[in-house]
Amino acid sequence: MSNFHLNIYTPNGSVVKGLSCEELIIPTMTGEINVLEGHTHVISEVDHGILTAKKTGSGGDRHFTMTAGLCKILGNEVTILSTTSENTADIDIERAKAAKAKAESRLDNADALTDIDRIKFERKLKRSKLRIEAANLK
Repeated sequence: MSNFHLNIYTPNGSVVKGLSCEELIIPTMTGEINVLEGHTHVISEVDHGILTAKKTGSGGDRHFTMTAGLCKILGNEVTILSTTSENTADIDIERAKAAKAKAESRLDNADALTDIDRIKFERKLKRSKLRIEAANLK
């Protein structure tokens, strides 16, 4: 029996809508939130990490990458608004590894980068590492 429904939205569209789950582990700026039946209402900032949606029985756990955003837990609805999010089933691990190598290569020459470019490649490196970690959870 599902206890709540998970919705994840990004500027590019819906990642998941109405996913029935019994437990959620959400990365927030103050640490992970473990959402169970009867959880209090919460609004929190989402942190860079992996969200885990658990459901006993068929289907098992589902994992989603998260970057900055907001989480609202209200009744039996959990809604995440994230800058970027991805279902681990959709991650191309070879592409993520290539992005990681490219970001590392660019950061090796950080002296030649502007501050904006350095921040951009640090974010790309962090996201590619997260995608690789998440892809291994499939």
